[in-house]
Amino acid sequence: MGKKSRARMAAAGTRRDPNRVVDEGGKIARAGKEKKVGAHAHPEWAPHLNTASEDLTAKLFTMVEVILGVVPVVVIGLFLASKDATSVDKLTDVFSQDPSMVVAFISACLQPFVAYMLYMIYRKYCEGDAGFAAGNLIGLLCSEILLLNIPGVIGIGILLWRVWRNVAPHFESWLFERRVAGVLADIAGSLVILALAFICATASRGLAGM
Repeated sequence: MGKKSRARMAAAGTRRDPNRVVDEGGKIARAGKEKKVGAHAHPEWAPHLNTASEDLTAKLFTMVEVILGVVPVVVIGLFLASKDATSVDKLTDVFSQDPSMVVAFISACLQPFVAYMLYMIYRKYCEGDAGFAAGNLIGLLCSEILLLNIPGVIGIGILLWRVWRNVAPHFESWLFERRVAGVLADIAGSLVILALAFICATASRGLAGM
């Protein structure tokens, strides 16, 4: 059977079944088949993720991830170098003489984890999981406020503002559908970072009052 005959038969089958789609490779898929997403996802805005506005949102996520994952480590390294902490022994001496340095170092080490959480949040956002995205962004924003990390506050605040127009209509339903246990499970990662940020903030304030 020639290629033209097979093409005619495929076209005829498609006309009889409006939901049937024949791709270029000859594979058959159902037009109504949805992309696999989370259990409580709302993927209705997924087709709009290719807009110029959403491209900018993706770039902003990447930019903030890089800033939080790399810049704090570089800043701490430069600060330690200014203290002439070029060896482990000298680094230990700096930490023992200035306990606030330990808190600052731990706070900086949290930022790569925040960057990884942002990576996970954007993946869930693309899948349409509105509650996961909004809940974790709010938790991370609170963490950055506690740590007084101005770049983190500004960056995550902008990201929350960018995605809120899509996630806001589903945020309340996510709270009621998931209930307390489900919500806590969804935002567990940001809660851990928030708890560590609270400990660092408390320690920093305690050392400042010494």
